Amino acid sequence: MTKEYTEEEVRKHFIEYVNNRINYWERESGTPDARGKLEGLACSILAGIDGESIALPKFILAPNPHIEDKDHCKQQGENYYPENHVSGIKCDISGILHEALYSSRSTGE
Repeated sequence: MTKEYTEEEVRKHFIEYVNNRINYWERESGTPDARGKLEGLACSILAGIDGESIALPKFILAPNPHIEDKDHCKQQGENYYPENHVSGIKCDISGILHEALYSSRSTGE
């Protein structure tokens, strides 16, 4: 029987994808300089988010500023990001991705 992935499972798949891309670009011998490898890694991660990888679907990526950011920016005479706090999104894996990445590297997942 099939089921919808949970938020935790989706987050895990995404982190596994990032870890796989890190491993790939670390070993990539055709790109010997650090900048080329960093650009390759960044492009790979963005391609995953864009749905251009067979391993992942396209992800929704939208700003979600702190509730006080808009007022603060207006007081400073600065532009501000649009608010996206209320939506019908069922599976938001963001917020702890950086922690999940480092946690997965230390546990080997």
